[in-house]
Amino acid sequence: MGMILIGLDDTDNAVSRGTGYLARTLLGELARRGCRPIGVTRHQLLLDARIPYTSHNSSACVAVDANGVDQAERAFGFVGGRAAEGSDPGVCVAQAGRIPPEAVAFGRRATREVVQMDEALVLAEAAGLALRALGGSGLGVIGALAAVGLRAAGDDGRVIDMPGLRELPRRVRREDFARLGIALTHHGRTPTDDDAYETLDWVRPRLAAGRPVLPVQWSEDHEAWIPVDRKRNRPLE
Repeated sequence: MGMILIGLDDTDNAVSRGTGYLARTLLGELARRGCRPIGVTRHQLLLDARIPYTSHNSSACVAVDANGVDQAERAFGFVGGRAAEGSDPGVCVAQAGRIPPEAVAFGRRATREVVQMDEALVLAEAAGLALRALGGSGLGVIGALAAVGLRAAGDDGRVIDMPGLRELPRRVRREDFARLGIALTHHGRTPTDDDAYETLDWVRPRLAAGRPVLPVQWSEDHEAWIPVDRKRNRPLE
């Protein structure tokens, strides 16, 4: 069936681990059940006082190569059974190659304007996408659909997990990134084959053209390339 995208949102409360953490747990569960893990992306949606959200109003998308949609649809039961008390979880499961432009446009709109739950549900039904509210108000369907649309577009979000990403040591070589499928963009000077890279224990590539891309800049202090995007009071992933 190819790549399956699973969007989820509003699975947390003020004291629980975030949606990104649950998405990473789901990726591991699907891998144990025979899916090939591709990764998890975090997508920042609009921050606005009119939108009820727990902390940062971000949603997550899990990408796997699955034997079939039915196997990936275990996500509904998995997320529904593990969402935090008082949360409003929503999940969307779709084949990456069958996500219509309308879903992509919805995701992009959700990053810059207030969108409505009814709109998400109507759009998903018309497009044949599996979108379900799993508790509470079910408002998480908005972010779940948006995450799938944005991940399908391939030019939004940050990769918060993929095979080998979180096992990278602090000091690495360029080939360590290449082995994981992460492309590098260098800022500051021309890189050489002997250059070192400092991960600073936090590597979260950007998603660009459907690929994980890590911008790096030269640091005289570290005598190495370091990530442009660095950890700054991020929610627990």
